[in-house]
Amino acid sequence: MKAYYRLSELNEICGLSDADIQYLSTDTEVSFCLYCKSTDVLIGGWVKGKFSCFGQAKYAGLISMTKNQQTELFEKSKIYVGSSTILQQNKISHYSTDYPFTVEVPNTVIEKWLATPFDKIPFEYMPFYFYPQERTSILKEFENMCKGVASSRGTSTPCEPPKPLKKELFHHSQSFTLDDACITSEELKKANRYFSRNIWKNLEDDEPKQIANSTQKNSRPIDLLLQTMLELYPDEQASQIWNRLGEDILNDPRQYDTEEIIDEIGNDILYWFDKRSELKQMKKKSFYNLIRELKKT
Repeated sequence: MKAYYRLSELNEICGLSDADIQYLSTDTEVSFCLYCKSTDVLIGGWVKGKFSCFGQAKYAGLISMTKNQQTELFEKSKIYVGSSTILQQNKISHYSTDYPFTVEVPNTVIEKWLATPFDKIPFEYMPFYFYPQERTSILKEFENMCKGVASSRGTSTPCEPPKPLKKELFHHSQSFTLDDACITSEELKKANRYFSRNIWKNLEDDEPKQIANSTQKNSRPIDLLLQTMLELYPDEQASQIWNRLGEDILNDPRQYDTEEIIDEIGNDILYWFDKRSELKQMKKKSFYNLIRELKKT
């Protein structure tokens, strides 16, 4: 079972129509979330309405939506998000406690820079900001320009020359569409009680019981990807290849899986798309067996 499902998958695996999904969004307590591609974030928490930052990191994974954001997304098919909550701690990478800006704290974005070690962060609830912009104020630049024009006209009232502008931090938002919307397995279980039919029955392990023969395997995108990995790292064990691919899906763009065949890699299951863009899954044990078979070819 996957950790989450995209909306485009729900009709095939659960029989949910667009109208069903709209109903869940607007008339139930079911919460949807967003898949965020790899990006820089500031991880922290709120203290008396102000944001204190633990550190900076890269993140690619699920983020939460408020009910208002969820409603707006389904009504307008697009929203802009400046801050949210991380839902997949294991998708955080390249964490650093180094302060990356020249603007001093406190500022308009960060109240305090706590420089908290990663293992000391309380991950029960993890707010974040998308990486802010460090630049001069466009409004203040315009005001300076107006002062300069007035000064050049030689008015009777002397004008002070514009002062050099200091850089500031400005919030940055990212856009998301319905294609980025997802639902976690937990929320999908919750959704099941709103329908008379059992939408959960089809969410079973569809992993093949046996590995196909080598002719069939070599025609699948996942096998071509693994063959490429074995050409690059012929001496590595299957577990090392698994870990490399798990790290690679956090990259944007990806180094190995350039066609984005892999959708997600969990602790024990890999999810990938076949030639017809249908989602397939493979258990880690089967992955190891497949690597062993491919090494023989």
